[in-house]
Amino acid sequence: MFQLKDFGVTKNTGVLKNGSKVFHFYKPNMPVSTAVIFDSGSKFDPVGKEGLAHFVEHILFKSTKKFKDETEAGLFLESIGGQANAFTGVDLLGVTADIGIELDYPKVVDFIHELTKESLFEEQKIEIERGTILGEIADYESNPALHIRDLMQDGLFQGTYAERPIAGNAETVMGISRDDLYNFYKSRIAAKNMSVVVAGDIEFDKIVDLFDATFSEALPFEEKSDAGDLEVIRKDPLGIKVYEGIDHIFTGFSFRTGRYTNPDSKVLDVIETLMGEGFSSSLFRKLRTENGLVYSLKVMSGSYIDRGHFSVVTATSKEKLQLVLDILTSEFKRLESGDVDEVELNLAKQKIIRSKIREMQDSNTWVGFHLSDIFFNPDNPIDLAGYLNEIENITLKDVVEISKKYFTKNSWYLALCGDVKENDFKIDY
Repeated sequence: MFQLKDFGVTKNTGVLKNGSKVFHFYKPNMPVSTAVIFDSGSKFDPVGKEGLAHFVEHILFKSTKKFKDETEAGLFLESIGGQANAFTGVDLLGVTADIGIELDYPKVVDFIHELTKESLFEEQKIEIERGTILGEIADYESNPALHIRDLMQDGLFQGTYAERPIAGNAETVMGISRDDLYNFYKSRIAAKNMSVVVAGDIEFDKIVDLFDATFSEALPFEEKSDAGDLEVIRKDPLGIKVYEGIDHIFTGFSFRTGRYTNPDSKVLDVIETLMGEGFSSSLFRKLRTENGLVYSLKVMSGSYIDRGHFSVVTATSKEKLQLVLDILTSEFKRLESGDVDEVELNLAKQKIIRSKIREMQDSNTWVGFHLSDIFFNPDNPIDLAGYLNEIENITLKDVVEISKKYFTKNSWYLALCGDVKENDFKIDY
């Protein structure tokens, strides 16, 4: 059985005076990474204002009471060898900060406070950033390698809030006002409790003392409500975005699965590794090694607050598209029929377990690994050791049962980006 001490790590948890939860992974002689996450993702964008949460994330850095612009904000941490970033998902919004030594940690807490409590949302800065975001959207829409992910999301979660693009579109972004941005910020970030995740060579008590002193607002803690599983809608399983003259066809083949707290998610992680992790994985061998059909291949098992998906993303020439689709469908049918053995299973499990031992060598990785469990499973978040123990206990029966449950006939979704039409291929599933 794995324990965190096997990795030289000690876990601490606690609650700040304002109700925010703190998760700490202490490891000596390791740089210090921090993430704060908020229940403030794009799911809260009003209809017609899609892209609002993402826009707010961009504006956080632009000016605060202490920083006149993002150059000053960046310099505040970069002068001590640190770096910062922010991200927006469908469910959450987060800010990260990394530094080298504990001595500089007060600056991290000060920096996070400036962004999440003291951002100014100046009109001029908003208009400049609006142009940046419109450019970002155009980059994604004009690049099939990037747009395929949005098209997959649109198909998988059609008819629900989760189908909407996180960044919005040009029309919705143009319609977002300064009041929209500031009100979202005040109601969903500045006035909300946050979850704090820290890893590295810093004492837990110091983290708590600094955050308590800086984030002294005594606000009621709001637990995330459980709305149950997101509805599965499959009115149109096929989505195509035509890029004329682009022969390379980007492909996303997917199935809906369960939410993060569903125990199936760990089994799907093993199936993800079995199919697409490394040279020895089944799809890599069949698509690339044996047939030379693709260069890139990504197999993903994603699970979130109320939904999940299992997807394969790859790309090939138009003339080879049908063969690639045939291999994809035959591989899922193989799993759904139970045609998998102990050798494949044990290889996948060992890949996960041994790769985590190799990968978990820096504080940023420790923070990143635990963010999902802390956000999506706040009542019973498991750490790395708990995750590996669950992986180790997965059986061949589990893999077969979960494959039969999700990889079924008439439950697939297909997204294609390129110079392709529906009559250029067929799905035999």
